[in-house]
Amino acid sequence: MIHLVTDSTSDITQAEAAKLGVTLVPLVVRFGEDQYRDGVDLEPDAFYTLLQRNTAHPTTSQPTPEQFADVYRSLLKNADDRVVSLHISAKLSGTLQSAHLAAKEFDPDQIHLVDTESVSGGLQLLVLAALQDIAAGKAAPVVAAAALARRSKVSIFVLLDTLTYLQRGGRIGRAQALVGALLNVKPVLTVNDGEVAPMARVRSRKQGIDKILELVKTRKPLQRIAVFHASVPDFIGVLADRVHAENPGVEVSSGRIGPVVGAYAGPGGIGVACLGAD
Repeated sequence: MIHLVTDSTSDITQAEAAKLGVTLVPLVVRFGEDQYRDGVDLEPDAFYTLLQRNTAHPTTSQPTPEQFADVYRSLLKNADDRVVSLHISAKLSGTLQSAHLAAKEFDPDQIHLVDTESVSGGLQLLVLAALQDIAAGKAAPVVAAAALARRSKVSIFVLLDTLTYLQRGGRIGRAQALVGALLNVKPVLTVNDGEVAPMARVRSRKQGIDKILELVKTRKPLQRIAVFHASVPDFIGVLADRVHAENPGVEVSSGRIGPVVGAYAGPGGIGVACLGAD
């Protein structure tokens, strides 16, 4: 049996993971001395409330190798059990490194690790595609290889209210070039080669949505789309409706940007992830 593992930066909820049959390993968010497991002890609404009340920037940390080893051990109970483990970009988090260290305790053919070079909706789309491969009866090495091959077909476009949280958290990447040039404008960012990069600057959320949809159009044909938001449900409804209208026949899912990713995106962000056709 093939078991699919991912981490909480996929922004798949615990309930969704249980329904999908995915094992979710949570990262940790800290506000001062208080720490919370992403999506387990702290849900998005409570997180964004804390974020806006606290003057100190939250910190995050990856799961430990021991946590991953415990998860893998619980799944590899039978001789034919295998794990395919898809994770946030190694350039954005040490999560994959922890998974690598844990995997050393097992036979090499038992655990297949994938750096998705993505996060949030992008990682989520790769997880869903891998589940389809597993359902189709593909072997674990083939499922992992297919996920690696799809990395270049995943695009993420995010409109943020501010770069402040990315900059404070040290995950700003090539978007650093926009800092200081954003008076009265908002950044549209992407994830390129596993790190944050600038795409455009706009003056309003409406312009940002227009720009995101324009960018999504350049990635067609598509097999799946995810729209997601950081505590702005009204705008995500508008974005989702337009995505559906402009991409008939393409499966579109909606979700929230969870606590760990939200610690860097900040409140007010909206975005689209899309997966190109195989």
